[in-house]
This record gives sequence, C-alpha cells and structure tokens, in this order.
Amino acid sequence: DSVIFLGGQDYLPLFSALTSGFQGKRTVFFNSRVAPDVGPGLVLERFDTHQKTNWHYACAQAVIEGKIRR
Repeated sequence: DSVIFLGGQDYLPLFSALTSGFQGKRTVFFNSRVAPDVGPGLVLERFDTHQKTNWHYACAQAVIEGKIRR
C-alpha cells in the first residue's frame, strides 16, 4: 500500500535503500525550509509546523488521526 518516513535527513539514504524494492507509495515527510534531496521514487511532503524539535511526533500523531492523507 504505502510507507512513510518520519525522521532526520541523515536516515534518508537508509530508508531509501531499505524500501527500494517496495512497490507502493513511499512518502518522506520533512519540516525544513528546503526540501531534502531524495532519490527516485520517493514523494516529498512538507509537514508545516513551527515546532523544530521533535516535529516528527506531531506529524506521526496527525497521520494516526487521519489529518494527513497518505
């Protein structure tokens, strides 16, 4: 179906490698002003929040609550 990434840019290469054979949608959520450089097949989606530390917790909660469609 789909898989999402919530984490820091340092982990993107690992996520990309581990999911490279996945046939579904692979979405990378990010919070920086500038979108991260991702490989082919990854969909970028900015999670807009003023929270800079631990923003991924709020993003995960929004996904769980259905506030973000994947």
